[in-house]
Amino acid sequence: MQSLRRRLVVGALAALLATGSLVMATSRAATAETRSIFDDEYVFATTRAVSHMDASPAFKATLFPVTMVLDTACLPFAVVAGLVE
Repeated sequence: MQSLRRRLVVGALAALLATGSLVMATSRAATAETRSIFDDEYVFATTRAVSHMDASPAFKATLFPVTMVLDTACLPFAVVAGLVE
């Protein structure tokens, strides 16, 4: 009885793993075709927002150093956010 139960469990796990890997392979192929590898929407977003801001150039000039420091500090997180959608 134990060996029959073990065979059933091993067979069910093998079928589950085979089916799961096929489903994951097809879903990865479908998402690879629909999206690009990297999305740069978040990289230096603060600096880009200041450059597109409707404000006086003197105000923008004072904000640029702050946004560059902020964007550089957050760069690793922005890269990860760009890679993972």
